[in-house]
Amino acid sequence: MRKFFTKKPVKIIISIIAALAILVCICNAYFASVALKEQKGIAVCDEWSSSDTYTPDYAQSIEIGNDDFKILCLTDIHIRNHGTFAAALGVNFILDGMSEIQLKKLIKNVNPDLIIVGGDTVLTAWNDICTQQFCNFMEKFEIPWAPIFGNHDYEGRADKAKLAEIYEASAHCLFKSGPEGMNGMGNYIVNLTRNDKPVYSLFMIDDGQFRVVDGQITDGGVGENQIEWYKWAVNGIKETSGNAVPNMAFMHVAVPEYVQFEDDFEMGMRGEDTYTAKMNDGFFSVFKENGGTHMFAGHDHNNNFITELDGVTLGYMTKSSYNCYFTFDALGGTVLTLDKDNHVNIEIAEF
Repeated sequence: MRKFFTKKPVKIIISIIAALAILVCICNAYFASVALKEQKGIAVCDEWSSSDTYTPDYAQSIEIGNDDFKILCLTDIHIRNHGTFAAALGVNFILDGMSEIQLKKLIKNVNPDLIIVGGDTVLTAWNDICTQQFCNFMEKFEIPWAPIFGNHDYEGRADKAKLAEIYEASAHCLFKSGPEGMNGMGNYIVNLTRNDKPVYSLFMIDDGQFRVVDGQITDGGVGENQIEWYKWAVNGIKETSGNAVPNMAFMHVAVPEYVQFEDDFEMGMRGEDTYTAKMNDGFFSVFKENGGTHMFAGHDHNNNFITELDGVTLGYMTKSSYNCYFTFDALGGTVLTLDKDNHVNIEIAEF
């Protein structure tokens, strides 16, 4: 009897460990084989020049009538977060599942008219597969949604053009590849209209593209060509609508002006150092001179503060998942409500 109790449990434990090791190896081999299958898309970008004439159909429009209009901003969902089954034995899959449950509750409770997704939606070698899965998830709500790229979305087997194809094929997704030859991909505009007249312009800007600054690769920054495009569009909207239209900008990496603040914010928190673009091409100055009222970024998972600089509201979208690093005090979404008088009210909806 003593021999049975001393040796058989050891053999069982060893057998379980060996079985798990074999399973992990099989899963790793499968994931690796999938990741090696490079996916290249065909970008459908528009030719653009600052000398082009802006026409009202250049931007997408959402008619909001005379009611309040609610926008839910999500960011840094980080699906998979590099994880395979072997990464902590599938913990990242579990975190994705937990996040999906919370996102469903959040979207149901907020009941938004538009959802903006602020980048770093996926972080995985099989980024096209996970992007498609996210699209399938979002389409269930039948709510218009507007994603932008972060600095991690395209770090996988699929390039941005392929991811753009996936977004553009989703029925309720407003994503457009945008102008050709511009920094990043997915620079596009959504106009909110009342009785077919624009009352607010939403600029989606891809500033997560890696750039070389002083010989080093760094994250993001709104480039000169994006700034010229922004000015061109703002002036075009003004000319075609007959009046100046206020606008907001949504990007992944904050502009350098975000570092100027103390920790006394209107709402939200700074839970980590503010990590901004290293290159400052002057977008904030141009933004405030051209009717820009609100600017929102993601990227810093533990920051979701809202503050003001020179009459412009600067804020972070709130991190919206349990994958990758986070703090429980800054998880959920940022809600923007455009009231009947076109004033923007902001609140943070927590998980």
